[in-house]
Amino acid sequence: EGEAGCAGAGAGGAAPEGGLEAASLEAARLEALPGVGELYIRGASTFEGYHGKEHLTAQAYDEGGWLKTGYVCSWAPSGELHILGKRNDFLHPAGGRLVSAQRLEAIYAHRCPLVHQIWVTCEPRGPLVAVAALDAEAVFRWLQAEGLDLRSSDEHAPRITAALLQQLREVAAACRLEPCEEVSDVHVVKSLGQSDDDYRQLATPTFVLRRGHLRRRYDSELRALEIRRAATTSGGAPGGAG
Repeated sequence: EGEAGCAGAGAGGAAPEGGLEAASLEAARLEALPGVGELYIRGASTFEGYHGKEHLTAQAYDEGGWLKTGYVCSWAPSGELHILGKRNDFLHPAGGRLVSAQRLEAIYAHRCPLVHQIWVTCEPRGPLVAVAALDAEAVFRWLQAEGLDLRSSDEHAPRITAALLQQLREVAAACRLEPCEEVSDVHVVKSLGQSDDDYRQLATPTFVLRRGHLRRRYDSELRALEIRRAATTSGGAPGGAG
Protein backbone atom coordinates (compact mmCIF):
# COMPACT_ATOMS: atom_id res chain seq x y z
CA GLU A 1 0.00 0.00 0.00
CA GLY A 2 1.31 3.43 -0.96
CA GLU A 3 1.84 6.46 1.20
CA ALA A 4 -1.28 7.80 2.93
CA GLY A 5 -3.50 5.13 1.43
CA CYS A 6 -2.46 5.66 -2.17
CA ALA A 7 -3.12 2.07 -3.27
CA GLY A 8 -6.54 0.47 -3.54
CA ALA A 9 -7.70 -2.89 -2.28
CA GLY A 10 -7.83 -5.93 -4.52
CA ALA A 11 -11.24 -7.51 -4.97
CA GLY A 12 -10.38 -10.34 -7.33
CA GLY A 13 -12.01 -10.97 -10.67
CA ALA A 14 -15.63 -11.25 -11.69
CA ALA A 15 -17.25 -14.51 -10.51
CA PRO A 16 -20.15 -15.61 -12.75
CA GLU A 17 -20.44 -18.88 -10.82
CA GLY A 18 -21.27 -16.86 -7.70
CA GLY A 19 -24.24 -15.24 -9.39
CA LEU A 20 -22.64 -12.05 -10.74
CA GLU A 21 -22.88 -11.90 -14.50
CA ALA A 22 -19.86 -9.62 -14.94
CA ALA A 23 -18.12 -6.57 -13.54
CA SER A 24 -18.47 -3.51 -15.75
CA LEU A 25 -16.45 -0.32 -15.43
CA GLU A 26 -18.57 2.54 -16.69
CA ALA A 27 -15.57 4.81 -17.19
CA ALA A 28 -17.36 7.09 -19.65
CA ARG A 29 -19.79 8.20 -16.92
CA LEU A 30 -16.88 9.52 -14.87
CA GLU A 31 -14.96 10.82 -17.89
CA ALA A 32 -11.97 9.01 -16.43
CA LEU A 33 -8.95 7.28 -17.85
CA PRO A 34 -9.58 4.05 -19.79
CA GLY A 35 -10.13 1.10 -17.47
CA VAL A 36 -10.95 3.24 -14.42
CA GLY A 37 -14.44 4.14 -13.32
CA GLU A 38 -17.43 3.28 -11.17
CA LEU A 39 -18.12 -0.43 -10.80
CA TYR A 40 -21.48 -1.60 -12.16
CA ILE A 41 -22.63 -5.19 -11.50
CA ARG A 42 -25.57 -7.35 -12.58
CA GLY A 43 -26.73 -10.81 -11.52
CA ALA A 44 -28.74 -12.89 -9.09
CA SER A 45 -26.68 -11.65 -6.13
CA THR A 46 -27.92 -8.07 -6.48
CA PHE A 47 -31.13 -6.86 -4.85
CA GLU A 48 -34.28 -6.14 -6.86
CA GLY A 49 -34.82 -2.67 -5.49
CA TYR A 50 -36.07 -0.60 -2.56
CA HIS A 51 -39.54 -1.61 -1.35
CA GLY A 52 -42.00 1.19 -1.98
CA LYS A 53 -39.23 3.60 -3.00
CA GLU A 54 -39.08 3.42 -6.77
CA HIS A 55 -37.15 6.67 -7.02
CA LEU A 56 -34.28 5.17 -5.01
CA THR A 57 -34.33 2.03 -7.14
CA ALA A 58 -34.12 4.19 -10.25
CA GLN A 59 -31.08 5.95 -8.80
CA ALA A 60 -29.40 2.65 -7.90
CA TYR A 61 -29.72 1.02 -11.34
CA ASP A 62 -29.03 2.16 -14.87
CA GLU A 63 -31.39 1.57 -17.79
CA GLY A 64 -29.75 -1.77 -18.57
CA GLY A 65 -30.33 -3.19 -15.10
CA TRP A 66 -26.76 -2.72 -13.86
CA LEU A 67 -26.38 -1.89 -10.17
CA LYS A 68 -24.26 1.19 -9.46
CA THR A 69 -22.00 0.17 -6.58
CA GLY A 70 -20.61 3.63 -5.89
CA TYR A 71 -17.02 2.33 -5.91
CA VAL A 72 -14.31 3.49 -8.30
CA CYS A 73 -12.26 0.55 -9.53
CA SER A 74 -9.63 -0.42 -12.07
CA TRP A 75 -8.65 -3.61 -13.85
CA ALA A 76 -5.15 -4.95 -13.19
CA PRO A 77 -3.22 -6.53 -16.11
CA SER A 78 -3.75 -9.89 -14.38
CA GLY A 79 -7.52 -9.44 -14.62
CA GLU A 80 -8.06 -8.64 -10.95
CA LEU A 81 -10.41 -5.88 -9.96
CA HIS A 82 -8.85 -3.23 -7.70
CA ILE A 83 -11.12 -1.10 -5.54
CA LEU A 84 -9.71 2.43 -5.36
CA GLY A 85 -12.34 4.00 -3.14
CA LYS A 86 -15.87 5.42 -2.99
CA ARG A 87 -17.02 7.53 -5.90
CA ASN A 88 -17.92 10.48 -3.66
CA ASP A 89 -14.30 10.61 -2.47
CA PHE A 90 -12.91 11.19 -5.97
CA LEU A 91 -12.43 14.49 -7.75
CA HIS A 92 -11.78 15.35 -11.39
CA PRO A 93 -9.58 18.46 -11.34
CA ALA A 94 -7.90 20.14 -14.27
CA GLY A 95 -5.42 17.65 -15.67
CA GLY A 96 -7.75 15.01 -16.99
CA ARG A 97 -7.67 12.25 -14.37
CA LEU A 98 -9.45 11.19 -11.20
CA VAL A 99 -7.76 11.89 -7.87
CA SER A 100 -8.65 10.61 -4.41
CA ALA A 101 -9.71 13.44 -2.11
CA GLN A 102 -9.18 11.27 0.99
CA ARG A 103 -5.62 10.46 -0.07
CA LEU A 104 -4.76 14.12 -0.64
CA GLU A 105 -6.38 15.17 2.64
CA ALA A 106 -4.35 12.55 4.50
CA ILE A 107 -1.12 13.71 2.90
CA TYR A 108 -1.72 17.41 3.53
CA ALA A 109 -3.07 16.91 7.08
CA HIS A 110 -0.13 14.73 8.17
CA ARG A 111 2.65 16.68 6.48
CA CYS A 112 1.58 20.33 6.66
CA PRO A 113 2.40 21.73 10.15
CA LEU A 114 -0.24 24.47 10.10
CA VAL A 115 -3.08 22.11 9.15
CA HIS A 116 -5.34 20.57 11.77
CA GLN A 117 -8.14 19.54 9.40
CA ILE A 118 -8.48 19.96 5.65
CA TRP A 119 -11.09 19.34 2.97
CA VAL A 120 -10.10 19.47 -0.70
CA THR A 121 -12.54 19.93 -3.55
CA CYS A 122 -12.87 21.25 -7.07
CA GLU A 123 -15.32 21.83 -9.85
CA PRO A 124 -15.06 19.28 -12.67
CA ARG A 125 -11.82 20.02 -14.56
CA GLY A 126 -11.20 23.00 -12.30
CA PRO A 127 -8.26 23.78 -9.99
CA LEU A 128 -8.04 22.08 -6.62
CA VAL A 129 -8.97 24.28 -3.64
CA ALA A 130 -9.17 23.58 0.09
CA VAL A 131 -10.95 24.59 3.27
CA ALA A 132 -8.64 24.16 6.24
CA ALA A 133 -8.76 24.48 10.02
CA LEU A 134 -5.47 25.54 11.57
CA ASP A 135 -3.47 23.83 14.29
CA ALA A 136 -3.46 26.38 17.15
CA GLU A 137 -0.10 25.32 18.54
CA ALA A 138 1.53 25.43 15.11
CA VAL A 139 0.12 28.91 14.53
CA PHE A 140 1.53 30.02 17.90
CA ARG A 141 4.99 28.71 16.96
CA TRP A 142 4.77 30.34 13.54
CA LEU A 143 3.90 33.71 15.06
CA GLN A 144 6.87 33.36 17.43
CA ALA A 145 9.22 32.51 14.58
CA GLU A 146 7.99 35.50 12.58
CA GLY A 147 8.35 37.84 15.58
CA LEU A 148 4.67 38.80 15.46
CA ASP A 149 2.36 39.78 18.32
CA LEU A 150 0.98 36.55 19.76
CA ARG A 151 -2.08 38.32 21.18
CA SER A 152 -3.41 39.54 17.82
CA SER A 153 -3.31 36.55 15.49
CA ASP A 154 -6.50 37.75 13.75
CA GLU A 155 -4.60 40.77 12.48
CA HIS A 156 -2.09 38.44 10.86
CA ALA A 157 -4.71 36.23 9.16
CA PRO A 158 -3.66 37.12 5.58
CA ARG A 159 0.00 36.32 6.34
CA ILE A 160 -0.96 33.07 8.09
CA THR A 161 -3.11 32.04 5.13
CA ALA A 162 -0.26 32.82 2.72
CA ALA A 163 2.12 30.76 4.87
CA LEU A 164 -0.39 27.89 4.90
CA LEU A 165 -0.70 27.93 1.13
CA GLN A 166 3.09 27.93 0.81
CA GLN A 167 3.31 24.91 3.13
CA LEU A 168 0.69 23.07 1.08
CA ARG A 169 2.71 23.69 -2.08
CA GLU A 170 5.91 22.53 -0.41
CA VAL A 171 4.19 19.33 0.72
CA ALA A 172 2.93 18.73 -2.82
CA ALA A 173 6.47 19.12 -4.15
CA ALA A 174 8.04 16.94 -1.44
CA CYS A 175 5.50 14.15 -2.02
CA ARG A 176 5.84 14.48 -5.79
CA LEU A 177 2.15 15.03 -6.28
CA GLU A 178 0.82 15.66 -9.75
CA PRO A 179 0.16 19.30 -10.70
CA CYS A 180 -3.60 18.60 -10.59
CA GLU A 181 -3.21 17.44 -6.97
CA GLU A 182 -1.68 20.71 -5.79
CA VAL A 183 -3.94 23.07 -3.83
CA SER A 184 -4.24 26.35 -5.72
CA ASP A 185 -6.04 28.33 -3.01
CA VAL A 186 -7.30 27.86 0.53
CA HIS A 187 -10.02 29.24 2.81
CA VAL A 188 -9.32 29.13 6.57
CA VAL A 189 -12.04 28.25 9.11
CA LYS A 190 -12.21 27.57 12.84
CA SER A 191 -13.14 23.89 12.64
CA LEU A 192 -14.36 21.16 10.29
CA GLY A 193 -15.43 18.87 13.12
CA GLN A 194 -17.50 18.61 16.26
CA SER A 195 -15.77 21.15 18.49
CA ASP A 196 -17.95 24.08 17.43
CA ASP A 197 -21.75 24.03 17.30
CA ASP A 198 -21.73 26.01 14.04
CA TYR A 199 -19.82 23.21 12.31
CA ARG A 200 -21.49 20.17 13.88
CA GLN A 201 -23.07 19.01 10.62
CA LEU A 202 -19.81 19.04 8.66
CA ALA A 203 -18.31 15.83 10.05
CA THR A 204 -19.52 12.62 11.66
CA PRO A 205 -18.81 11.81 15.35
CA THR A 206 -15.79 9.85 14.09
CA PHE A 207 -14.59 12.95 12.15
CA VAL A 208 -15.37 11.61 8.69
CA LEU A 209 -16.00 14.65 6.50
CA ARG A 210 -19.51 15.05 5.12
CA ARG A 211 -18.59 16.34 1.68
CA GLY A 212 -22.09 17.28 0.60
CA HIS A 213 -22.64 19.31 3.77
CA LEU A 214 -19.24 20.97 3.37
CA ARG A 215 -19.92 22.00 -0.22
CA ARG A 216 -23.27 23.52 0.72
CA ARG A 217 -21.83 25.27 3.80
CA TYR A 218 -18.88 26.80 1.98
CA ASP A 219 -20.43 27.41 -1.44
CA SER A 220 -20.12 31.20 -1.21
CA GLU A 221 -16.56 30.99 0.15
CA LEU A 222 -15.53 28.68 -2.69
CA ARG A 223 -17.02 31.06 -5.23
CA ALA A 224 -15.13 33.91 -3.56
CA LEU A 225 -11.90 31.94 -3.94
CA GLU A 226 -12.63 31.50 -7.63
CA ILE A 227 -13.25 35.23 -8.09
CA ARG A 228 -10.11 36.12 -6.12
CA ARG A 229 -8.03 33.61 -8.05
CA ALA A 230 -9.20 35.08 -11.35
CA ALA A 231 -8.38 38.57 -10.11
CA THR A 232 -4.84 37.62 -9.05
CA THR A 233 -3.71 35.70 -12.13
CA SER A 234 -1.40 38.59 -12.94
CA GLY A 235 0.11 38.65 -9.45
CA GLY A 236 -0.76 38.95 -5.77
CA ALA A 237 -1.26 36.59 -2.85
CA PRO A 238 -4.34 34.36 -2.97
CA GLY A 239 -6.07 32.93 0.07
CA GLY A 240 -8.83 33.84 2.45
CA ALA A 241 -9.88 33.46 6.06
CA GLY A 242 -13.22 33.31 7.79
